[in-house]
Amino acid sequence: MANNPLRRESTDLPHWMARLRWFATELAMIVTGILVALAINTWWQGRETAQREQSYLADLVLDFEENALRLEEAIKEADEVLEASQILLGLHSAAAGRAIGTDSLNYLLQTLSILPTFQPVTRTWDDILGAGELQTLSNPELRMLLADFESQMRLVGIVEGTQEDQLVSLFVPYIMEHLDYAAAALFSSETIEYPEERYAYTIYGVLGTREFRNWVVLRMTWADDLQGVHMVVLEVVKDVRAELEREVE
Repeated sequence: MANNPLRRESTDLPHWMARLRWFATELAMIVTGILVALAINTWWQGRETAQREQSYLADLVLDFEENALRLEEAIKEADEVLEASQILLGLHSAAAGRAIGTDSLNYLLQTLSILPTFQPVTRTWDDILGAGELQTLSNPELRMLLADFESQMRLVGIVEGTQEDQLVSLFVPYIMEHLDYAAAALFSSETIEYPEERYAYTIYGVLGTREFRNWVVLRMTWADDLQGVHMVVLEVVKDVRAELEREVE
């Protein structure tokens, strides 16, 4: 009976199963440890990502508050240009100009020289793109609105650049040639003395002329076009701000 192979097999089987059970237990512990470590790492990375997102969102709120203020200021400046244009178009003669005085005429022409511009605040958006962390912003609607804002900035740059070229190459030469008295302080940011009163007649001489009125209408058209572009961007900025407010609540 001691040499029976069937009996030897039956006595060895429990030992083999015990070793398999031990191996399975060890393997399960290792796999469980790896999964727990991965879960902890994923949780930690998710927490860090969430913290970065909240930091980005807070900075974006500040940036777009400033963007709204700058756009509103640019729109207000365009209103001033349009208002000055309407007043100048209402002066049909030298007598009408003398009635409001050379100082007022000079101020109106200076206003016409304003080119409303919008310098956007994009530091946080640039940081996000530069770090390759666009996906850190978990809200897809917000990402789309920010991308729309960036595309609008390109349009603003094109329109403002075109109008600046027109102002410098077309409007300024006309002013400098025909309106010497007003032109003296028209395009200078420094405090300078006004020229003598003898130059005042150059303003009165062009009031009411077809050429002068055409220039004023052209300048008014530029201001109106640019204001329209700024208003479109302001609506995008308002949408971004609304989405940001929902995110930081």
